[in-house]
Amino acid sequence: MKSLYVTGYKPFELQIFKNNQPEVRFIKLYLQERIRQYAEEGLEWVIISGMLGTELWAGEVAIRLKKNYQLKLAVITPFLEHTAKWNEENQLYYDRIISQADFVTSVYQQAYAGGYMFREATQFILENTEGTLLFYDEEHEGSPKYFKRQLIDFSNESDYNMDIISMDDLSVFINDYQSEKWGG
Repeated sequence: MKSLYVTGYKPFELQIFKNNQPEVRFIKLYLQERIRQYAEEGLEWVIISGMLGTELWAGEVAIRLKKNYQLKLAVITPFLEHTAKWNEENQLYYDRIISQADFVTSVYQQAYAGGYMFREATQFILENTEGTLLFYDEEHEGSPKYFKRQLIDFSNESDYNMDIISMDDLSVFINDYQSEKWGG
C-alpha cells in the first residue's frame, strides 16, 4: 500500500481540550507505531484532511517519521479556509503542520458552501488512496461514525484496506508501553 488516509476522533470527542494532555501523547505514540509499520511495508503517503484531533496528530507523526522513512504528508482539506472559525492556537498548530507537509490542496477551491462538501471530499480521498487507518470505536460514538459508513460502503465496492483502531486497541498499546517502559 502506497497511500493511507488517517482519520478519526476530534479532540473534544475524547474529552481532550489541550494538545499537551497525556492522552494525546499516547494516541500519537500509537499512531506512530501503526504508521511506522505501514512505512516499513512500503507506505509512501500519509493523507489527512486537516481536521483537529486524530488527523493533525497523525500529521505530526508523519512529519516525525519522515526522518527515518521515505514518507510524505499530504493535507487535502474539503474546502478553502476550513480553519477560519478555529481559535488562534488551533490555527497556529494547523499552520505548523501544513508548513511541513509535502502536498497541500483543497478538494473544493472555494470557501464552505454546504455539508455536501465533506461527503464529496471524503469520497475523493477514498478514491485516491489505497487504505484508511480509522480511530473509531462503536462503543464511543462520535463524528467518525459518518465517515465509517461511507468507508464501509466504499470498501464493499472496491479492493480497499480498512484498518480500524478501537479504544481497546489503544488501551492494550498503552498497557504494553507502560509495562515496557516501567517494567510493570
